[in-house]
Amino acid sequence: MYLMKRFKLVLVAMTGLGIAPLIGQTPSLQTVPLSADIDVVNVRTLSDGNTLRQERKMKFYRRADGSTRLEEANRVVIVDNGAQTVTVLDPISKTTQVQAAPMASTNGRKPVAAQPQLQVAWSSLGGPKNSPKTDLGVKVIAGYSVHGIQQSTTIPADSALGNTAPITKTIQVWRSADLRLPLLTVISDPLGGTTTSRYENVSTSTPPDSSLFKVPAGYKAVPAPQSRVIASQTN
Repeated sequence: MYLMKRFKLVLVAMTGLGIAPLIGQTPSLQTVPLSADIDVVNVRTLSDGNTLRQERKMKFYRRADGSTRLEEANRVVIVDNGAQTVTVLDPISKTTQVQAAPMASTNGRKPVAAQPQLQVAWSSLGGPKNSPKTDLGVKVIAGYSVHGIQQSTTIPADSALGNTAPITKTIQVWRSADLRLPLLTVISDPLGGTTTSRYENVSTSTPPDSSLFKVPAGYKAVPAPQSRVIASQTN
């Protein structure tokens, strides 16, 4: 899975999700606090017609400042926009890894966390940042109006992959401007199958408790690997 691949940073500012995955926002952006479930499904069809289906379910929380928490059974990722840190909790070993998030630009370009959802997700697929976009219009998902954008890129025949015919990858992102969230992301890739990342059970009635964005008592801090990159689904 591209957007939620374990320990691979597509976007720091969890975003991730998913996605497929998952997706960025500026650190100072005031946004809607919420909680939601994320369902990521990857389906691949083999040449003999056999279908492989993998599903991941996650819980997502976001504060008003854009800080996020993404929960899985064996991992929790917290992106704190105020502290500019990414914290990974391992509930099984009771360990935590904290790494500085590159929220500021050092080369005159936009920081990773500020890049648009579609651009970041598409870059993770190897597509050009400025490939043509198709406006898919507006529809309603889970009671929210969403605007869809699609981009496609084609790997030409006889590339370094050894393909004898062109390979076209496509990504669709359906984003809610009210929630500042991509409620649906669909990646179609002949090499990896179709990956769908969907936000469900979105709730804005009660802001997430502040304790969700802190390291629980009893966790041991361990060094974070330099190469870690966290996928985020916050924009």
